[in-house]
Amino acid sequence: MDADKVKILGSKVKVDSIMKVAEIEDAEKAKMKRKVDKILAYKPDVFINRQLIYNYPEQLLADAGVMVIEHADFDGVERLSAVLGAEMLSTFDDPTADVLGSCAGIEEIMIGEDKVIKFAGC
Repeated sequence: MDADKVKILGSKVKVDSIMKVAEIEDAEKAKMKRKVDKILAYKPDVFINRQLIYNYPEQLLADAGVMVIEHADFDGVERLSAVLGAEMLSTFDDPTADVLGSCAGIEEIMIGEDKVIKFAGC
């Protein structure tokens, strides 16, 4: 979800007015909205991402009732995919062809001093 975000430190834009900056920001926002809409076409209850999810897409997903889990490690996502019977997706172009996983419940629990996400009924 962060691949589409323009990296402020890694890019330079020359504009002749502050309105041009606003136009660039609006274009980036629209691009992210389209990506979130593609994800929502799958009708997920939970969206798990290995990277950071910025506030705007996270808010769009939350507004649609989708729980967001970010910074999931690769090995954990692979195991979770196998347990839930899901495919790991990197594109969201065809909701009818991809397989989403399922479980009976998800909750955050404490183990010692660490918070972990528990997937039950797999």
